[in-house]
Amino acid sequence: MIRGQQLRQLRRAAQLSLDELASRCYLSKSYLGLVETGRKPVTETVIGEYERALGVRLSDGHDDDVNRRMFLGAVALAATNAPLIGDLGASLAGGDPGPLAAVQTSNAVDHAIAAAVDRPVWRKLARWSIGESSTITRVNALGIVAKAPGQSLGEHVAAVLEHDEAVRDLYLTAVTARILGVDHTTAAAYIADPSRLPAVQLAARRFASEAIAPNDAGARWCAATMLACMAPYIGRR
Repeated sequence: MIRGQQLRQLRRAAQLSLDELASRCYLSKSYLGLVETGRKPVTETVIGEYERALGVRLSDGHDDDVNRRMFLGAVALAATNAPLIGDLGASLAGGDPGPLAAVQTSNAVDHAIAAAVDRPVWRKLARWSIGESSTITRVNALGIVAKAPGQSLGEHVAAVLEHDEAVRDLYLTAVTARILGVDHTTAAAYIADPSRLPAVQLAARRFASEAIAPNDAGARWCAATMLACMAPYIGRR
């Protein structure tokens, strides 16, 4: 059973305040605070909102990527054990992109790593997001670069997403899955055919909110792209 304290740890690992979390979901700041302190229960609705806002999978849903739950465990530990993420940052600082090559990381893990690295590492990550590295390495590096403080590398992120089809597909699918709270297979189906979205108006509102999120250039690009693709269907009833 997931406890409120664990949700708080995940939120902090993602570098989000209660205000920022509330702006991404349909629960108030005061209610979220009561949940995280154990004064309100952790319901399925609450879990779903945290999953969507933080880009993680907390329940035993249809996500077939088991390794993403391993990264979820890393994020939970990161909130109370900063050296864990620090070690990952140290590997990247030493010029080793190996930790980025295994599986696509989650939004929360990207935020945690982004908070632990410095400017020289940003340059390495930017290089790894292009060139001859594997698709997984490129998308993971770009996911961290997209969370750079001050969004100083936003133009680089947009350029990669516009020109690297393989990275774009993975990034767009991950962002869509997080925003809509669905598994990656379903997200990919909605990307291929937005007319299949069961609640276009609600999806449009969620993408519109993400399109102005201040701390993730990649998510903004993907959300704006999806809104453009959804435009012919948003007015349907």
